[in-house]
Amino acid sequence: MIGLIQNELMKIFGKKASWIYMIFIVFAVLVAGIIYLKFSGEPNPNWRHDTEAEIKMLENQLASAPEEEKVFIEDQIEYNQEYLDKNIDPTAKTNWHFMNDVVIGVSSLVTLFVVVVGSANVAAEFSDGTIKQLLIRPHRRWSILLSKYIAVIIYALLMVLTLVVSGYVIGLLMFGNGDFHMKIFEITLEGRKEAVVGTQFFLKMLYYIPSLLVVMTIAFMLSTLFKSQALAVGIGIFVLFFSSTLGGIILMLADKYTWAKFLIFPHLDLTVYALQDKILEDITMPLSLAILAVYYAIFMVVTFFFFQKRDISI
Repeated sequence: MIGLIQNELMKIFGKKASWIYMIFIVFAVLVAGIIYLKFSGEPNPNWRHDTEAEIKMLENQLASAPEEEKVFIEDQIEYNQEYLDKNIDPTAKTNWHFMNDVVIGVSSLVTLFVVVVGSANVAAEFSDGTIKQLLIRPHRRWSILLSKYIAVIIYALLMVLTLVVSGYVIGLLMFGNGDFHMKIFEITLEGRKEAVVGTQFFLKMLYYIPSLLVVMTIAFMLSTLFKSQALAVGIGIFVLFFSSTLGGIILMLADKYTWAKFLIFPHLDLTVYALQDKILEDITMPLSLAILAVYYAIFMVVTFFFFQKRDISI
């Protein structure tokens, strides 16, 4: 099995595109860092003094403000006071802020490139006419397919590692080494949540991995179902880009139809659980993981069953 996996990894990294995807991730992080540096504003060492002054100004405005504006001003005062009470610098910009705010967003590119590689993994063997040479070897079909799947997983993990390492290094060069344990406020649907910036980043990355694995498995399944590499890649990318939109629509339906919450799309982005405990009132992290696990098992069974029974005539 190890030899088969090594052979599949050689196939993946033997293509220039696989290396270009990794280089593009680094480039995307660099561009994101430049944009973040330009538009995020400078850190203010006197933020406490300036925040206190802003609160006093708002309190003076509150006395003479029309009734319709008082609620807004009161909310703004409470908003600023919370920074002071929690001793959270709203102007802080370090490598960990950059990774939590920006690098985590670049992970969507990682998913995109993994979908492309995963979608083409088996379909390319049919398109290139090499599937017969692959299957006449003294290995069972399932072991050949499993080696391909494991190779794609390894490539996906290397892409994630490239993202994290490049994000840390570029953030370090641009913003300096900040305190991993610095507190921040995260914006959620329920308001603001206090969090530790470094922990929050790795929590989001941890929740990102299952989603990446499931989307990658969908792409790999499509690669075994279609002989056309272009069709497999196209459907895989469609699933990736429209999953969030479909997930939002299904969540709205879930309030009315109980069955809707068991569809896969609302659960493909688990990073939301780094910000809040529930998607809906009764949809929590364990439920989302359980639903993804069921779909994952179905996708794997379909993939291996279909590949075992498939006619390889070209």
